[in-house]
Amino acid sequence: MIASSDTAAAPAQHCAPAGRDSLSPARRVYAPRSPRIALRPSWVLQGLLLIGIAIATLALLVTLTPGFGGLWRALLPACSLAAAGGLAFAAWRRAQPAYIEIGIDRFAAFSRSGACLMDGRLSGAAQWGGALLSLVVEAGGQRRSLLVAADSVDAESFRLLAVAARSASGR
Repeated sequence: MIASSDTAAAPAQHCAPAGRDSLSPARRVYAPRSPRIALRPSWVLQGLLLIGIAIATLALLVTLTPGFGGLWRALLPACSLAAAGGLAFAAWRRAQPAYIEIGIDRFAAFSRSGACLMDGRLSGAAQWGGALLSLVVEAGGQRRSLLVAADSVDAESFRLLAVAARSASGR
């Protein structure tokens, strides 16, 4: 979804160990690597969030202006709301994954530094559409959601994610 287009470090390993590691290389079972999909910043989602912050700021300004006795007195609370919205937007943008991995029964998301943000399996609560996917990941009894816009991945990866969401909804 949203991630910087800078040179991002690829995730070094999975979030959870795959099981016990046998001492004999002949007895080790190597699972195939899940496809890693790099996410670009979604300009559509970012624009919609910034427009929402601007609309909320203007609504507060228009609402407070008559009660505060003028535009200049209502400007400080409105600017405070805009600043808080801007900080929340920046925090949301930093928290977005840079890479995701999809396996048969596994979904993982990684930050730019390679830290695991979520690891689990796709839930049946996932929703899909032509331009936006809402993926719900269950891990350890907790549910976390991830929005993936169509402009953040290439068309083939978006189709792969949509198919994974559809198959998870059948569980």
